[in-house]
Amino acid sequence: MKKLLLTGLLSFIAGQAAADGHSEALLGKLREKVRSFTSYKLDFTAAVEGDGTVEGNLVVSGRRFAAKVRGQELYYDGKTLWNYIPGQREVTIERLDPNNPSVLSNPPKLMNIDPQDYNHRSLPSHTTAKGKVLQVVELTPKVATPDYTSMTLYIDPATSLPERISIVTPSSEQPVELHVGNIRTGVPVTESTFRFDAAAHPGTEVIDFR
Repeated sequence: MKKLLLTGLLSFIAGQAAADGHSEALLGKLREKVRSFTSYKLDFTAAVEGDGTVEGNLVVSGRRFAAKVRGQELYYDGKTLWNYIPGQREVTIERLDPNNPSVLSNPPKLMNIDPQDYNHRSLPSHTTAKGKVLQVVELTPKVATPDYTSMTLYIDPATSLPERISIVTPSSEQPVELHVGNIRTGVPVTESTFRFDAAAHPGTEVIDFR
């Protein structure tokens, strides 16, 4: 009996190690793929508790990004973050730590994930309604953040990119379900892509926290 228990325990440990190795490989392929893009634009839909389903898009080049979602526009040029709300004619300016591990505060980290920032493991494959089989990786940040507690990637093995991202937040009973749509790489960008143009928005109230 002891031998059987020991054998079962060793098999379980070996299975866990294999799963961790698998998730490491999947995340490595994802990061390598995203880092090969000089720039990219992705469209997404997000199911948010209390807000229903919202649409948005994200443009990324290196650490810089510009995003539009839920009536907000975000611009980050690598140093300064502008959060513009057209409906309120208000823009908030602040500094953003580029090393902030939070995927909600630093959107490019949704795709460019460093495995060293997380405890991660593989979960059973997920089959979509259309029969596509996705590889699943669960990630828990090693550095606690108030924004979210865990994240699950559903990765298309044909592209090594996530098709769906589920984010568990402490403020909501249901996770934020992010569905990644079209991804266009090598999109043309300039410095102005990632900076708020105050001249083009006269009368906007500026709240500067820098």
